[in-house]
Amino acid sequence: MEITQEYILSISPDASSTKNANKIFSKTKWSVYRSDRAIWCEIYGSGKKPYLTQVDIGDIAFKCSCPSRKFPCKHSLALGLYIANNGIDSIEVSDEPIWVKEWIDKRVEKSQKQTTQPKVKSQESIEKLEAKRWASAINSVGFVADWLEDVMKLGILEFPNREYGYYQELKKRMVDLKLVGFNRFFTQLEDMSYVDGYEEEVIYILTLIHQLVTSIKNHDKLDKSIKAEIGMLMGWSLSQKELLSQKDTEVVSDEWIVVSIELNEIDNLISRKVYLYGRATNRWAYILEFTHQSGYFKEHYRKGDIFDATLIFYDTFINQRAFVKERRENSLKLKRETLAPLSTLESGYRSFKEVLISFPWLDEYPLFISSCSIVRQDGRFYLVDRDDFVMLLSDFDMSEYYRFILLSDGEFVDVFVVVSRGYLRFCGFIDDTRVVIS
Repeated sequence: MEITQEYILSISPDASSTKNANKIFSKTKWSVYRSDRAIWCEIYGSGKKPYLTQVDIGDIAFKCSCPSRKFPCKHSLALGLYIANNGIDSIEVSDEPIWVKEWIDKRVEKSQKQTTQPKVKSQESIEKLEAKRWASAINSVGFVADWLEDVMKLGILEFPNREYGYYQELKKRMVDLKLVGFNRFFTQLEDMSYVDGYEEEVIYILTLIHQLVTSIKNHDKLDKSIKAEIGMLMGWSLSQKELLSQKDTEVVSDEWIVVSIELNEIDNLISRKVYLYGRATNRWAYILEFTHQSGYFKEHYRKGDIFDATLIFYDTFINQRAFVKERRENSLKLKRETLAPLSTLESGYRSFKEVLISFPWLDEYPLFISSCSIVRQDGRFYLVDRDDFVMLLSDFDMSEYYRFILLSDGEFVDVFVVVSRGYLRFCGFIDDTRVVIS
């Protein structure tokens, strides 16, 4: 893949990273070197020692020694901008320093391991493993049930008084018990501001924990697809090879629009969630991948791009998680004739609530809605459809509003959003000829 300015800006984690990367690019005196595998430089910041910044040019990936939790960091983006503006051929060739060589060698070794064909478990082995996981979960979930009983005895008013590190220790215990699905709720309790009215939110989270405990204890009474979705929540998904070996695995070929790319980092583990929308099938998919900070993601995605690919779907209740089996053409042109967005914002929100009733632990749900616009009132921004159904947008600012008005010409357009119980996130829209992603 060519390193262009457009590509570098598309992988920036946020606007502030882009701004800071441009500052570094415009002010730094660059001494950049390359080999046939990598490009690297030393970038001085506020400290005495420079940050060691490098790019794998064979399979585009970035690494920097700075302590930033954003990925790619501003130094990596700045180096990317330098490459995009000057071209690889203009960079001086040199021997790789040890810190570059070690990183590239590890990436090559990991790539070679990934190309080896692991042995696929038999159907009988898969079923035995699943039964073992549920039996272990039933035994371990008693700890969570006891924790719930204890916190209810102490009362809701004790939650703001938890000592520092309380939830970190609790989450480590969940990892040991192989119940990592509960950690999202403990993270919510840990991050809560505990201002006036927090009690209602705490009770809601505790209710979700109680429902999950009860569902695990009574998993044999649940529908197969709900069990599979809970298993995915707990981190018990089949490997790609095992999924391909299943007779009823769903395979879908389409032209997929890249609607959203979300990067998160927890304890040096980076997760990437990519929402895709099928142009012909009119169905949603998401790709969920993980890598360590020094690692990389095999596939590259750019928001707003359209590519032709075959996806393999996990058989679960919500039925959206997938992985790419085969990717063919990239940067395709938009074809509007087969697109079928939901007719109203209200119908979209109703579909979300229907799924939430059956699977209350649903984190978020993507929607494609026809004929919507964005309005501003009392300093807030709202999504509104032609029937005047209104929903408050989260994390939306004045610059995004001006951009929307400019690019949509103030008209009603078909929008991509992600809805959750607590927010509505605007992702972009489609007009007659193009996909515009925020």
